[in-house]
Amino acid sequence: MLLIARASQDEILAAFASLPLPEDPARMWSVGPTAPSGWTAAWVEEEAALPEYWDLVLLGEVGDPRVVRVRTGGALRRFAWDVHDGSIPAEAPAAVAATLGMPGAAAPFRLALEEHLLGETTAEEEGLALSQVAEALHGARSGLPELENGTSREILLDRGDASRRRELAEELAREDGGWVLTEIGADWFTVHSPQTPEIGPGPFDLDGASGEDHPVLVLWRGSGSGAVLEDREDLMELIQWNTGWVEQIDDSAERATTGEALGEAFGAGAGARRLHELCAARTVDGDPLAQLLELLDVPRTALLVLDDDPSAPEPMRADAPGGFLSGVKRLFGARG
Repeated sequence: MLLIARASQDEILAAFASLPLPEDPARMWSVGPTAPSGWTAAWVEEEAALPEYWDLVLLGEVGDPRVVRVRTGGALRRFAWDVHDGSIPAEAPAAVAATLGMPGAAAPFRLALEEHLLGETTAEEEGLALSQVAEALHGARSGLPELENGTSREILLDRGDASRRRELAEELAREDGGWVLTEIGADWFTVHSPQTPEIGPGPFDLDGASGEDHPVLVLWRGSGSGAVLEDREDLMELIQWNTGWVEQIDDSAERATTGEALGEAFGAGAGARRLHELCAARTVDGDPLAQLLELLDVPRTALLVLDDDPSAPEPMRADAPGGFLSGVKRLFGARG
């Protein structure tokens, strides 16, 4: 369920404090930062006792995403439909828009509900559908709080000699998936999409190029900053900092494991203790990604690419005269 309430993050945390810890980590609650407007968003899978004086919007109920509840001035209204209905309740979008003070959001909210929550869906699709509805709702007005702990820019970091970089650049151009490769020094390179910077590649996107399989590092910015260490097998370690979101889970053990995995994958040497401390922290002064790259001895040029800095190196692209790829050259002025 997605809750949007005119309450502070601390007030919502107090309301959620008595909720039991679920066995499934996917069902744990998370509470976002409070917007200047006074609204706060939270994701929760259990019904919580919320003060009756809160103005709020609730998308979904336990076990049923096809429910919208709104409360203004203490008066609660509930709108529900099922998989066999051909439309959502006519009054629901306007009620949400009025509660949030967003009269222009009624139409896009209706479209989002009808696109994602009509007809039959699986449990996994229902969770995704609520996220998509939330994204559509957030796009209607910037005054809403953050509705998800999301990313706005991602890049993949990997290493390889000149031959592998050339082969991979050719493969990415041949597949025409929008990925570009940028050399950042010391055999390191990045892969990202200038057209969709919020969606980064994974290790399987590098399958077309030769080279020994090894962990790669994905860096992201959005609601804070973070990194993902992964490979083509079962390695998946996530770390994030300064997101402003508070989660029910205590991830201290996982954060320690991530620090160890990063050290094993890239080597931290004398900085192993500092790497452990960085990964253990949830909030960090300064740029945690810059500190991470320094400890892993990765060129900080990667951050210029991640941040779309004008001084970032140009990406490599492959020429294909006559329909065939031939060589790789650096294109000046062709940054996406």
